[in-house]
Amino acid sequence: MLITFLGAWFAAATIKQEPTRRLEWHRKIDPGGLLLPEWRFFAPHPGVHDNNVLYRDELEDGELTPWKEITSAVPRKIRHIFWLPEHRIDKVIFDLAGEVSNTILDGKLESPEDIQLSLPYLFLLNHVTHNHPHHPRAIRTQFLIARSAGWDESEEPLIVFYSNLHPIKRSTVRPGVKVPT
Repeated sequence: MLITFLGAWFAAATIKQEPTRRLEWHRKIDPGGLLLPEWRFFAPHPGVHDNNVLYRDELEDGELTPWKEITSAVPRKIRHIFWLPEHRIDKVIFDLAGEVSNTILDGKLESPEDIQLSLPYLFLLNHVTHNHPHHPRAIRTQFLIARSAGWDESEEPLIVFYSNLHPIKRSTVRPGVKVPT
């Protein structure tokens, strides 16, 4: 009897996870959602795109360097299952880029220039300016946000946003950066 009950509960809980959510039968059985678990606790609408942040510098002569992606991706090791503090920075950048992208794509702004006053924009600008190497002759920097389908290369990335060019102080230009060819 117990095995039958647990088997029926497991089957109902598994069927409830149907991704399109067309079936609502479980609301009659469990209106409060206490008996049948929801296994998508933090992602009822899972993300299907990656937010990529790239940056480039403007040199003294007006030339622009090639775009460089901001990432701290490292080859994964077994210990990363338990300890990978670098992932926190990647997550913050991903979330900030997502916030800027959603604000722009949802048309929540009265003027496109208003995004420059938002905290996500200012945090991204600060991160790009102070935490990444710049060309020794760089006078300004710019970043862009693009949406991609991650590993699915059949979908072209969508450029969501270009920032303005922002001045950088010489103290933020890290020496020893090779000039791109």
